[in-house]
Amino acid sequence: MLKVETREPEERFFEDFFEGQELPTVTKGPMMVGDQVRWAGACDNYESEFHHDEYVAKAQGLPGIILSGPLMASLLMTAVIQWTGRHGRLVRFFDQNRGSTMPRDLAYLEGRVKRAFEEGGKTFVELDCSITNQRGEVTTPGSALVELPRRGR
Repeated sequence: MLKVETREPEERFFEDFFEGQELPTVTKGPMMVGDQVRWAGACDNYESEFHHDEYVAKAQGLPGIILSGPLMASLLMTAVIQWTGRHGRLVRFFDQNRGSTMPRDLAYLEGRVKRAFEEGGKTFVELDCSITNQRGEVTTPGSALVELPRRGR
């Protein structure tokens, strides 16, 4: 049986981030078809059979099963939430599917603080984030804007 570990994000504040800061890389994988099937089950999204049926994938001209872009986006969004902590409020998230993630691929979730700023009395951290596979290919570039509280407030 699959054991799922849950943990609450750490407590972080605006002052904990600075422009150019590299965030800790999160490694996922090797990614497996089961990851896709569990995600599809949680979302009740089985429409694209090439995400879980190799015969269908190859019949459509794909090299095999590919994991869905929304699955990869959810992993990246989860990393953003872990990086910015439990008090962070995700204001905006964007990603693009530029490459395929295949079963047995590794996924390296990386982030960097693009900008830390105050606007209208609120403090924000803007991140560049991405997923890179074991071949060094960026499969999912993205960005996020997170509102964070100041320390001591």
